[in-house]
Amino acid sequence: MVELLRVKGRIGSFQHWLVNPSRGPLGAWGEWLALSYLLKNKYDIVARNWRVPHGEVDLIAFENEYLVIIEVKTRHGPAILPPECNVGEEKERKLEALAYAFLNRHELTDIPVRFDLIAIETENRRDYEIRHYKGFM
Repeated sequence: MVELLRVKGRIGSFQHWLVNPSRGPLGAWGEWLALSYLLKNKYDIVARNWRVPHGEVDLIAFENEYLVIIEVKTRHGPAILPPECNVGEEKERKLEALAYAFLNRHELTDIPVRFDLIAIETENRRDYEIRHYKGFM
């Protein structure tokens, strides 16, 4: 069962200056925001932009006993389609293969895995909405 958490927020003046919204890709900004959100919610971050030849996982973390594979999608809004619409069956299969590769590489057996999606929409890189789908696949 998918659990949906919604958070609306505003980045403070210092953070807004520090992140400098006029530079860098929107996706990197969204991953930074997702990382900050997860840390505030007591996730233990294991990896960021974990890469192997056949793909990349945006964020990997532990929440309690679960190893959580996290896909982050960010859109400048209002968008015609929400960012969640960009995760289809092919991406889900790829995430499963990447999770299996991560577990094998780090010899993590008997660890429950959960797949989360964090969708972020922003109009100005200061105000934002995060939708966190726990167990989206």
